[in-house]
Amino acid sequence: MAGNIWPPYTDSDLPNDGLSVDLIRTALGRGGYRVEYVEVPWERALLGLSNGSFDMINGWDTEKRVDYSRSSRPFLVNRIRWLQRRGSDFRYDGLDSLIGYPIALSRGYMYSDELDNDSRLQKGYAANFVQAAKMLIVGRVDLTLEDERTARYHLERELGHERDALSFVPGEFRRIGLSLVVRSDHPRVTDIIATFNTEIAAMVEDGTYAAIFQRHGMPAPDALP
Repeated sequence: MAGNIWPPYTDSDLPNDGLSVDLIRTALGRGGYRVEYVEVPWERALLGLSNGSFDMINGWDTEKRVDYSRSSRPFLVNRIRWLQRRGSDFRYDGLDSLIGYPIALSRGYMYSDELDNDSRLQKGYAANFVQAAKMLIVGRVDLTLEDERTARYHLERELGHERDALSFVPGEFRRIGLSLVVRSDHPRVTDIIATFNTEIAAMVEDGTYAAIFQRHGMPAPDALP
């Protein structure tokens, strides 16, 4: 399994390599698979998935990967939210509401096909959320976008001294399910996905799912998406 540094989900400095890796490794381990996590830049993870260098990632559904991958049922939900400088009064109401506002996105992320393909928007790219947030703080952009858990993680750590300069825009950009994504030419792709779906559901029932969230300091969802 390949992933980039995306706490609290994938990060080799976190316990058990992060929440997503812990959930995936536990579920597939119950089904007889051993999962090795390799940390690389996100674009390299995608390239490796497409050329067979890596077997799996965790990711959001997008039409850009349909030719070379298959996805499990979502195993958690990401709430993607805009951030602005504190005191700004932006309100998100669809892509049209972004026109005229410079925004910073993390390079390689696929927030949505519609956002990625909208040429009307003033989009700049950063290496990661922390860099994008700093662009926002100094006024180079008006908005940036990130999963709420990830944003809060960084606001409590690397951006701790500057966290009061930022605020979440009310509401959200979208809610999207995070899935296990397996390269479609893997000889056991069907069994891997079926095993994962079965074992994640069983983990919810027996409490293992909630226990893993709690181990990573987060409340567990009440149910799978």
